[in-house]
Amino acid sequence: MKKLPFLFLIVLFAMCKSVPSGSSSSNSNNNSSSNTSKDLSIEDRLEEIKEENRLPEAKDVIDLPSYAQVRDDFRSVSDKTKESYLQGMQATEAKYCVVILTQGFKGENIVVKNSNKTFFRGMTMSDLSNGIAKSVRVDNTDDFTIVDTYTNSEVTIESDHAKMFKFIYIMKNSSKDNPFKVTFSNTLRPVR
Repeated sequence: MKKLPFLFLIVLFAMCKSVPSGSSSSNSNNNSSSNTSKDLSIEDRLEEIKEENRLPEAKDVIDLPSYAQVRDDFRSVSDKTKESYLQGMQATEAKYCVVILTQGFKGENIVVKNSNKTFFRGMTMSDLSNGIAKSVRVDNTDDFTIVDTYTNSEVTIESDHAKMFKFIYIMKNSSKDNPFKVTFSNTLRPVR
C-alpha cells in the first residue's frame, strides 16, 4: 500500500511533456522548421549537425528510399578500434565512407562503382561465422551503385545520404523484388 502513491507519482511524471523554453508545440511551427531543413543543402545540414555536436539521425535524412534505413542502436566497437579500422581502410577523410556487404551474398559477382571509377568487382560470399562478405572504401562525393550481375539487380546510393554516414551496410535477400537492404550508420559493428 505504501508503494501506491509512489507509483502514481512516477506515472504522473512519465506522462508530463516538457517543452524547451522559447519553443512552441504547434504543428505549424514544426512543419515550417522541417520545410526549412529540406531547403538546406547537404553541406549546410552536415554543418548544422556538427554545430549541435551530434551524429546524423533518421530525421536528418531527407527522401530516404524504402529499401534503406538509418540505425545506430546496435552494439559497436570502441572508438579506438573504429579509428584503427578507418585508418586501415584509408577512409578517415570526410569524402570517404565504407560499404560493408553483409548477409545473403552467395558467391555472386558484385560490382561497386560510380560514374568515374569501379571500387570493387569480384565474387562475394558472406562468411557465416561473422556475417561479413566484403568491406569497400568508396568516394561519397558522387552517387554510386552496387550491382549483382547474377540477378541483374542494383541499388544506387545517393551522395547526399552517403556523406552523412561513415558506414553503409548492405544485406541481400534474393527472395524480394529489390534484393538489397541498406542501413546507413555511423556505428561500426563488431566482427565477432
